Amino acid sequence: TLILSLMPKKKKNSKNLIWGSRFKSLPSEIAVKYTSSVNIDNRLYKQDIEASKRYAFSLKEAKAISVTDYQKINKGLNKILKEIKSDKFTWSDELEDVHMNIEHSLYKKIGGVAKKLHTGRSRNDQVATDLRLFLINAIENINNKITKTQIAIVRKAEKYYDSLMPGFTHMQIAQPITFGHHLMAWFEMLERDMSRMEETKDRMSTLPLGSGALSGSRYKIDLKKLAKELNFERISNNSVDAVSDRDFVIEFLSSISILGIHLSRFNEEIVLWSSPQFNYIKLGEQFFTGSSIMPQKKNPDVAELIRGGTARYIGNLSGILSLLKNLPLSYNRDMQEDKRFVFDSLDHCLKSLEIFSSLVDSIVANTKKMREDCNLGQITATELADYLVTKNIPFRRAHNIVAKIVSYAEKENRQIFELSLKELKKKSKSIEDDVKNYLSPESAVKAKSSIGGTAPNQVSFQIKRAKKLLKSRKGNG
Repeated sequence: TLILSLMPKKKKNSKNLIWGSRFKSLPSEIAVKYTSSVNIDNRLYKQDIEASKRYAFSLKEAKAISVTDYQKINKGLNKILKEIKSDKFTWSDELEDVHMNIEHSLYKKIGGVAKKLHTGRSRNDQVATDLRLFLINAIENINNKITKTQIAIVRKAEKYYDSLMPGFTHMQIAQPITFGHHLMAWFEMLERDMSRMEETKDRMSTLPLGSGALSGSRYKIDLKKLAKELNFERISNNSVDAVSDRDFVIEFLSSISILGIHLSRFNEEIVLWSSPQFNYIKLGEQFFTGSSIMPQKKNPDVAELIRGGTARYIGNLSGILSLLKNLPLSYNRDMQEDKRFVFDSLDHCLKSLEIFSSLVDSIVANTKKMREDCNLGQITATELADYLVTKNIPFRRAHNIVAKIVSYAEKENRQIFELSLKELKKKSKSIEDDVKNYLSPESAVKAKSSIGGTAPNQVSFQIKRAKKLLKSRKGNG
C-alpha cells in the first residue's frame, strides 16, 4: 500500500497538444514537473512574443502564411503579452516551457491559425533567439548600473583628489598616493568590465532564428531583414552551430564573474578601511548591521555580502562550463539548465551594483588618519633612492644605500625623514641639504606627474577625462 501511494499517478487526457501526437500517453505527473522549465524561462516571455511577431511577419512575406493569418497571430500575441504583464496569464507545467505556453494560449485565442506560427521553426532556434535578445537587454542594464557606480566614484575621487594616503603592496605600506587616485583605479577596472560586456553583446548579436531544429529552413524567409527587425547585427552562418552555441552564455557569465571579482576587491578594501584598525573611512549607517551579542558592533554587512556574492558568479560560470563540456552537437535538453545560471548571476549583479553605488556615495574619508599613516613604514624610501640617482648614482647602488639607511632608522625607531643630514651623510656623502625636498609624502606625491600618476594634477586630469567619457553616454550626462 505504501509503495502504491508513492507511485506517481497517471493523469487523464495527458496528451500534449503541441507535440503529443506521436505518443499514446505522456510521462507521469512527476516526470512532467521534473522536465518543466516554465517557472524559470517564463522570464523570456517578452523576447519570445517579440520574436514570434517578427517571425510571423517574415512567414507572411515569404507567402508561407496569408495576410489574414498574420494579422490574427499578431493580434493574439499582443493580447497574450497584455495578459502576462497584468498577471492574468496562467502558466502550465504540462506545457513545459515559455514557448509552448504562449503557443497554446495563442491556439485557444485564435484557433487553428496558431498552428501555422511554428512553420519552419523549432524550439531549438526559438530559445537561442530569445535568450540572446534577453541578454543583450541585460547587458545594457548592467552597463547602465556600472555607469551609475562610476559616476559615484568620480564624484568621490574629485572631492579627495589631493588627499594623501598610504599606497599598499602586499598589504604593506609602500608609497604615498592620493585617495582620489586610488578611487580612480576602481573607475578603470569598471571601465574594462563595461568594455567586456559590450564585446560580449556584439558577439551574441547573431540571429539563430530560421535555423530550425538544426538543418535550416526550406521556406524563403528573408533572414537578413528578420535580423534587422530584431536588432541583430548578423545572421548565423551555420544552422547546427546556431542551435548548439552557448558561448554567449559562457562569455556573459565570465564577464559578470570578472566584474564580481572587481566588486569583491573594492568591498574588501572598504571592509578594511572602515575597521577601527584603519579608520580611513566612515560609511552611512544604512550599510551596517549590529551584533546579536556585542552591543558595540557595527558590521559592514552590505560590503561583505557584495564580496561574498562573487562566489555565486564563479559557481555559475563553473556550472555552465561543466554543463556544456561533453555535449555533442546540436541541441540537448541539458541546455535547459543554462538559464538558472544566467538569471541568478544577473539578478545578484544588478542588485550589487545598485547598492554599491549608494555605498560609495556615503563614504566620508578620514583624511587626517590617512595622512598620519603616511608617516609610517619608511614610506618615502624609494624617493630617497630616486634622489641619489639625481646625484649620478646607479639605481641599484642607490637602492642598496637606502636599504642600509632604512635599517638604521628602524633600529633607532625613527622614520628616514626624521634622521638628521649628518646621519644621512654617514651612509652616502652624495646626500646634501636638498634631500629634504624628496622625503616628505607631499613632495613625493607631487613628483609623480607622469601620465596615470598620483600627482594631484594628474588625478584631476583622470577625473576630467572620466567625466567627459561619462557625459558622452546617453542618459548619464
